[in-house]
Amino acid sequence: MNKYLYKITFLLFASLTIASCSDFLDVVPQDKILEDQTYSSEAGILNAHNGIYLQLAGSNLYGRQLTMDAVEILGQQYNMSGSHIKNKMSIYAYAENSPKATFSAIWQSAFTTILTVNKFMESITEHSEVISIEKADLLKGEATAIRAMIHFDMLRLYGPIYKVAPADPSIPYYDSFVTSTNPLLPAKDVIAKIIADLDAALTLLANDPILTNGKYNASTAFDANPYYSQNRGQRMNYLAVKCLKARVLLYSGDKAGASAVANEVITFTKNTTFFPWTTFLDATNASNPDRTFSSENFFSVSDYTLYNKQRDLYDSNLEDTKIYAPLLNRINAVFESNDNDYRSLPSWKIPIVGGKTQKTFFKYEDVSDKTRAFRLQIPMFKLSEMYLIAAETAAVPADGVAYLNTLRFNRGLTNLAANAVLATEITKEYRKEFIGEGQLFFYYKRNNTTAIPNGSAASGNVSMGALQYIVPLPESETNFQN
Repeated sequence: MNKYLYKITFLLFASLTIASCSDFLDVVPQDKILEDQTYSSEAGILNAHNGIYLQLAGSNLYGRQLTMDAVEILGQQYNMSGSHIKNKMSIYAYAENSPKATFSAIWQSAFTTILTVNKFMESITEHSEVISIEKADLLKGEATAIRAMIHFDMLRLYGPIYKVAPADPSIPYYDSFVTSTNPLLPAKDVIAKIIADLDAALTLLANDPILTNGKYNASTAFDANPYYSQNRGQRMNYLAVKCLKARVLLYSGDKAGASAVANEVITFTKNTTFFPWTTFLDATNASNPDRTFSSENFFSVSDYTLYNKQRDLYDSNLEDTKIYAPLLNRINAVFESNDNDYRSLPSWKIPIVGGKTQKTFFKYEDVSDKTRAFRLQIPMFKLSEMYLIAAETAAVPADGVAYLNTLRFNRGLTNLAANAVLATEITKEYRKEFIGEGQLFFYYKRNNTTAIPNGSAASGNVSMGALQYIVPLPESETNFQN
């Protein structure tokens, strides 16, 4: 825990000064002086707040490992057979050096960011005279929800299979800025704290401009300062918190609660024009395809190095031992050999360079028009997931099929038969909808799926259980817990 504290101190203050380290006794008072300077102005507070989002977009969090890399490998999204550099991760060899280092870095970055959030919350409260209560509530609401989101993803990754062992020890929870190590809590207690944080965030975000102006338009609220009111879709807004709450409730087994929240979001979108379904023409535009269906996304992380990651992971010129790509028959099976599904054609193509015979991933490739609002965005919460949750939690199977048919219609597919097997069809949609977004592995773990398609073989499944689904806590944590 102490090393996280040192890192957070650096992140908070390195941009403000270069302090001498010759006298360790000077560190604490100097940090306090710099903190007071940072939070003495509105500009300083907003700079500190924006820093939280920059951390979210880091490669060890949602800018790579928790969206398109590590968790996607665990979900068998790519072929990583033989000598591939990520083969050990793809076979869940968590004790090997490479996976061990990756998951240790994820853990450290996650809890460093949580410490940043908690320090921000403490400091903005201490300097409450600088900005209005309304502005502070908006910023604190976002920060509180981010804290819940990171804890939840750490629980999903390192915690037990919740459906089987909700009382098992899982992860610590940090809801205040502390310098000591908190104990590992039972998974169900972590869920309770996450939900408490989400409910607090919803109260703080009750006047979120996204509810009246959508996610792009500025409003006259908050002194018309665009930081508070514009581009709300790039911030952890009220609707994104609702989506996260629905996701958490479903993970915890509260289907009724998840259904109610998901339907609340769906109803909101039906009663406004803010979140229309992305059209076929937008998704397949020759020069500027909207492959992430941005109009439907409630919150996307802004990653200014996104196209470097597209190149580093998916570029067709990469060697077979380095590229993240599925076997051709596997990706064809995901989309049921149907290019009418416009999640398929824009994002999956056999490239004309690089000598590849399999389809490669283009979802995060840059577009021609550099002014497009959806550039540099990684989806975090989106409308399709609310329909999938509503389908899974529907009291009547026919209603569940109806929700799926709405999603399918807006992806270019025909309706399912009334007697379709709902669970099977939901799994199919999760496999299509979230590629490169990091949700499939967690879907499998939530359902304790005992066998999943083997991404590194032309056919067959991987047997799954606790040894595959539960990533061991890193030594940096267990050493402090002992």
